[in-house]
Amino acid sequence: MLFASYVIYNYGNDYLVILCGSSLMHIIIETGLFFTGIRKSVVYLYGYKLPRVGDILLRALVEGPAFCVPAFFVADRLLEGESKIEIGCTLLLIACTSTYMGWADRKDLASLKKGEEALYSRRAMTKPKAVILLALVNTICISALFLIPSPYRIHAFTYIGAYSIFVMTFYLINYKFGVRFIEIYDAKKNEFKKPGPLMQASGLTYDSAYEMALLISPAYTIAFYIGLFEYSTII
Repeated sequence: MLFASYVIYNYGNDYLVILCGSSLMHIIIETGLFFTGIRKSVVYLYGYKLPRVGDILLRALVEGPAFCVPAFFVADRLLEGESKIEIGCTLLLIACTSTYMGWADRKDLASLKKGEEALYSRRAMTKPKAVILLALVNTICISALFLIPSPYRIHAFTYIGAYSIFVMTFYLINYKFGVRFIEIYDAKKNEFKKPGPLMQASGLTYDSAYEMALLISPAYTIAFYIGLFEYSTII
């Protein structure tokens, strides 16, 4: 949030637009995941169990500023042509934040007492209706991106690419800490199994590039089509 406040103050209202849009998109998506039963999770903040509304708002206000705002910043810097140091610092910030979060979660797991079980946040990624709906929504999202006229289209796809890389960075770091990974459900044995590195890499890449980046892209495309962006780096 500090980074988001910094770029809004120094680089203009585009960052406020993407911040608000992405947070709203996360609220809509997380609410839908909860009511459909796809998202099953329990979230604690300083030892206090958050109600479902608090859980949803926390995710929205963390994930939006953490990924969408830096991705928009990277797209701006690339189009402006003075990008190496600023982009490197942004990626370093994402890596440091991801490392802290992974370390904190691992520390919590290590502090469990004997007999206590870890709490897992799961998303069911194999429900046929959910998979079909996701494919339909993402087809619409990617079509909307391609319909953006040039040079704004370049900015849009740079934003999506940066968003995917940032999320993947977060996933890989947290995977190394052992707190975020892919599991496959074995219906015959009624248990979850953790597949090998290739499946882990494939699943996390799919989630970061397809589920996350495209699904959140209306925060960008809707704002573009209703004329909320000023695009100071393009104009």
